[in-house]
Amino acid sequence: MIKLLKANLARLWKNKVFWLGFLVLNVFCIIQKIGLIQDTIEVHYLEETFWIQTYVLGIILSVFISLFIGAEYEYGTIRNKIISGYDRSEIYLANIFACIIAGWIMCMGCLISSLLVGVPFLGFFHTELSEILLQGICVFALSAAYTAIYCFFAMLIHNRTITAIACIMLSFLLLFSGTVVSNRLDESEYYYIPDASLGIGEIDDGSNSEWIRNPDYLEGTKRRIYEIVFEVIPGGQSLQLSGMLNEHTSYIEMFSASLAWIVLSCGCGVILFGRKDLR
Repeated sequence: MIKLLKANLARLWKNKVFWLGFLVLNVFCIIQKIGLIQDTIEVHYLEETFWIQTYVLGIILSVFISLFIGAEYEYGTIRNKIISGYDRSEIYLANIFACIIAGWIMCMGCLISSLLVGVPFLGFFHTELSEILLQGICVFALSAAYTAIYCFFAMLIHNRTITAIACIMLSFLLLFSGTVVSNRLDESEYYYIPDASLGIGEIDDGSNSEWIRNPDYLEGTKRRIYEIVFEVIPGGQSLQLSGMLNEHTSYIEMFSASLAWIVLSCGCGVILFGRKDLR
């Protein structure tokens, strides 16, 4: 498998889609940091949206992985590897390891860009470094989880175009799912109904206004289920780790969820790829 991995990495360095994705993510991070720097109304710190790349990481990886692995089917590379005597599990794992490394390189590039642009203008972190480190571990684990999911489809669908469409649509679906769950968790417990009898220019003293309990507000067991789902689905993790939301974050739950996605996707992928008819 080492030879297969080396061959994949050699192909990775020459892959234009990989470097384009790397560039897009870094530009995205730099633009976000410049936006914070130019905001003179509020005081901002380096840790704000430090891992902002996770917001679009799933989309970028879906494009790269579907095209990178899809090329092996298009040019018959996978079939040639099998004819050469390589085991199917070795081929699958070599591909996923190469794509995981690619995702981690993208994340590392964004980390360096954020530091180079942010530190001179925003200063160093004001929160504990352990907090940033935990976030970083979850970001890299999430990148590997996205990779495992997309590789599952890319290795089982032999048509490169269909693979690209499926992975890209899945990336948006995961992000949309996270947004939907987040909106449900953000529902206010009460909403305010102002006094309808007030005229123009009159001040509402609250005597005839009322607070109505929101029937859509989640509480108890149902709320806890939504919170777990929000930390389990990759789209929910992307929203939390990117700093787009000020949610209570359980790093252990998110890391465990990413690890579960990796094991589940790889396990099922290896089994199904081993039975796949490669025509």
